Amino acid sequence: MVNKRDEDKAIGDVSEAAQRARDQLFRLMAEQVRDYALILLNAKGEIVSWNHGAERITRYLAHEILGRHFSVLYPKEEIRSGAPQRELSIADSMGSLELQGWRIRKDGSRFWASITLNELRGAADEHAGYVLILHDNTERRASEEAMVKSRTMLERLFETAPDAIVVVDGTGVIRKVNQQAEVTFGYMREELVGQRIELLIPKRFHKRHRQHLRNYFGDPRARKMGIGLELYGRHKNGTEIPVDIMLNPIEAQEATWVFAVIRDITIQKQGEAKIMELNLALRNQLEQLAATNRELESFSYSVSHDLRAPLRHIIGFVDLLNSKAGLGLDEKSHHYLDVISGAAKKMGLLIDDLLAFSRMGRSEMMKGWVDLGLLVREIVADLQGDLQGREVAWDIAPLPVVLGDAAMLRQVLINLIGNAVKFTRSRAPARIAIGALEREDDQEIFVRDNGVGFDEAYANKLFGLFQRLHANEEFEGTGVGLAIVQRIVLRHGGRVWAEGGVGTGACFWFSLPKKAR
Repeated sequence: MVNKRDEDKAIGDVSEAAQRARDQLFRLMAEQVRDYALILLNAKGEIVSWNHGAERITRYLAHEILGRHFSVLYPKEEIRSGAPQRELSIADSMGSLELQGWRIRKDGSRFWASITLNELRGAADEHAGYVLILHDNTERRASEEAMVKSRTMLERLFETAPDAIVVVDGTGVIRKVNQQAEVTFGYMREELVGQRIELLIPKRFHKRHRQHLRNYFGDPRARKMGIGLELYGRHKNGTEIPVDIMLNPIEAQEATWVFAVIRDITIQKQGEAKIMELNLALRNQLEQLAATNRELESFSYSVSHDLRAPLRHIIGFVDLLNSKAGLGLDEKSHHYLDVISGAAKKMGLLIDDLLAFSRMGRSEMMKGWVDLGLLVREIVADLQGDLQGREVAWDIAPLPVVLGDAAMLRQVLINLIGNAVKFTRSRAPARIAIGALEREDDQEIFVRDNGVGFDEAYANKLFGLFQRLHANEEFEGTGVGLAIVQRIVLRHGGRVWAEGGVGTGACFWFSLPKKAR
């Protein structure tokens, strides 16, 4: 028969075994938790228990950390400030403490920890130690910081945007504005937030705008600036402001709001009006200039044409006087008649060239495809009769087919090649090269010679009417040929220029566009 003592002992043994089993299960659970560091501290704050989660988070193995004070996990600056002991004291007085802060791993790297520190008491309510629970929140903290930075940046961009920004809810109430909205419309933001958007719209547009607002929220979509709508805002003082508006729907609080970027285009409108005014003035000036040019062309043509008849009379009567009274005139009188005849003939050449120059501005252009190579070969062949007894080395490269007036372009090449022949008269051999360079938009054609050249300081005068850099005694001419070249090339949409030096020859260039301008 079992006595009472044995029965109590048996019950106690069973209870103790159950408790040991529960303790064993708790230790196994605590050791195998990997996401949390579960650490037991004695009353002095020394580490007496270390689970797998503590190893994973801090990288300390149990045998490396057991027995050491838990302050080994704190940054030096917190140790110097007495933070570990202060936290133990708070846990003693409050029973528990929750906080976040930086902690140190074995390799010295930091991690942001969520920390719970609980005081432990024994069966007799005596102070037994502490339970320290750590969770690594470094990634979460970085994500939150990035989100805060992003939000701060967006808020800064919103506030400092150069255009007014107004956020309106689905009922047309202003929810948020930026600084530029205050500047554009003259209201403080406290006067705008909570008011209907019609406050910023001229009254004559209110009814139309309410319908537009309903249509927009019925089918919200982004709308860009610059779509050609005539839009106006209303300043606090009542004046109307021309604006351009960009709209974007945004989701907010389970509803659709609209994000409106409003640009004051007053200066742009003023600029456009000024440009229109200047264009009108320029058009009037161009029309006046064209009329003046037509009058000048007509005048020069008429004068030149009308001068030819009396000039022919002068030359004719000088010839008659020479034939009739030639034997009775002394040598000086013959000289006078020769001077009169020479001057009259030179004047005739000038008049002919002036008429040719005038015709180049008056005649209608007959544009087509022109083979410059064929033109050059024909011109050189025609010049051969004038080159008898001269040694001329021609270097003619392949030339392009261009769009232009064939007769006018022939005149350009005749003048340039003729000049090259004339100004190489003193050279033996004379060298004349004709070629072309292809550019992206233009064809550039050149005529180069090894003649007497010119001083580049006066290159800007070469294409002026009646401008000559050589005396008549050296080289004949009227100074109209290059002016005709320039006029023709300009009418084709190209340009002319020259390169050279005194005694080193000259190179004359002209360009022609590949496409009609």
